Amino acid sequence: MAFTGALYEGDSVIHTMPVISGIQARLKGGVATAHPAREVSALEASELGTAEFKGWTSLFKATVGAIKSLAEWVDRKSRDAHFRQIEGYLSQATDHADLERRLRDLERGNRFLID
Repeated sequence: MAFTGALYEGDSVIHTMPVISGIQARLKGGVATAHPAREVSALEASELGTAEFKGWTSLFKATVGAIKSLAEWVDRKSRDAHFRQIEGYLSQATDHADLERRLRDLERGNRFLID
């Protein structure tokens, strides 16, 4: 397999990597590639594994944070709606005695009275 689009950074500019032609590679007894393959050491493999684990950990934390924020937003909105509903119910009172009766009903848990 030949890689022809490899890039490298030299003098702060990204250049295409020079490709060894098929004839030059055959003279050297290899395959035409943009860069020679090399073995990955055990240390590099463990560092890659650690970096991958850290990446997954940070992705998991970000996802948990987003879900937590969404749950808090839904809770806040539902609580606000509940308080608006109670306020609307209490504002329908015609006089002071009716307001006290409505407050007493709410304190006793008669929530079915709220329209």
